[in-house]
Amino acid sequence: MQRVVSPQEVELLLGDPDGVIAQSKDKFIYYKRIRGRNDNVLAAVAVQKRNNFYEVITVMVNFEGPK
Repeated sequence: MQRVVSPQEVELLLGDPDGVIAQSKDKFIYYKRIRGRNDNVLAAVAVQKRNNFYEVITVMVNFEGPK
């Protein structure tokens, strides 16, 4: 099943996440509940570059963050 995630939703996720989990020195999981989405929490694994630029590695739906 393929989910549609817009670039605007990814920008919202990276710009104002509900939480961040460090994966390594420079790789993080950003997650956020997006209003209007039925598929739980949206998450992105990304590497933050200079000046708030991100390299997004993957985007996930139904993400279960830390409890």
